Amino acid sequence: MAPRPLLAAFAALCLFGCVTLAQAQAARASRPAGSVHAHAPAPAPAPAVAASVQPAGRSKLVAVADGRLLAPDIARIVNQGELVVAMLGIDTPPFFSLKNGKLAGTDVDLALRIGKELGVPVRFDRSAQTFDGVAETVAIGQADMGISRMARTLKRAQIVHFSDVYMRLGHALLINRMRFAEMAGDQPLPQVIRNFSGRLGVIGNSAWVEFGQRNFPQAKLVSYPTWADVIKAVKQGEVVAAYRDELEVMQILRADPGLALSLRTVTFDDLDSSQRIMVGIGDDTLLAFINEVIAQRGEKPTASSVLKSIK
Repeated sequence: MAPRPLLAAFAALCLFGCVTLAQAQAARASRPAGSVHAHAPAPAPAPAVAASVQPAGRSKLVAVADGRLLAPDIARIVNQGELVVAMLGIDTPPFFSLKNGKLAGTDVDLALRIGKELGVPVRFDRSAQTFDGVAETVAIGQADMGISRMARTLKRAQIVHFSDVYMRLGHALLINRMRFAEMAGDQPLPQVIRNFSGRLGVIGNSAWVEFGQRNFPQAKLVSYPTWADVIKAVKQGEVVAAYRDELEVMQILRADPGLALSLRTVTFDDLDSSQRIMVGIGDDTLLAFINEVIAQRGEKPTASSVLKSIK
């Protein structure tokens, strides 16, 4: 009997093609100044002062310039006068991209909100050129947190802590109709999906490499530097399908409906990519603070709501 995710995919193919299926703290001292792309409007930070642990009792709280006693990781951010946020250097609208010289997007808005709640401006470090690179930037202490529409993976979970989910996106395939038909032959479609052994395009150094290995173990994964390269590969038939989240896959045919003649989409209602924020492994209070900011937000964004926001 085919696993449930694959049966869901089969149903989608038959009906419409789309169903709802450390190195150390010292690294902070050497953060690159040239990585600034945007700032959050926030109150002017208090002058930095040397943090001091309160001697009374067993408290590990740290005094900051305005006299407050804060957890060490929060005090570090307040005393340094900014929240440094690691973000992928490659624009990924509508989550983060430069518009008229200003960084904007849903992930940018959330980062700015966290900075506002902490009472400090935000500086975005966009030196990382891969998604895994964003996690590494946080892990070595070059940034206080990282956000780039990233999901938790086993690899990343060994070097950073992840927040609660702030957005869920279903998994999806963008399929080259001709190449898929050649691969399927006379085999029953459920068997083709269950034993998918074709070439599957993914973004290298991203969560989709791990997801592909886990969910399509017999597929021949082909990694490309960018999503644009993956799309080009599936259009040209270099791969049978491209694997990513429903939002990115849906945008392809939305932007060019004529591609439906050669491509089709399949989304899975029981596989999702949970978008989360990353912090360093020692920043437990910061993590709890971020989770509270996420919890206090109103309506959580969805693929449909984000698509509607795209002009």
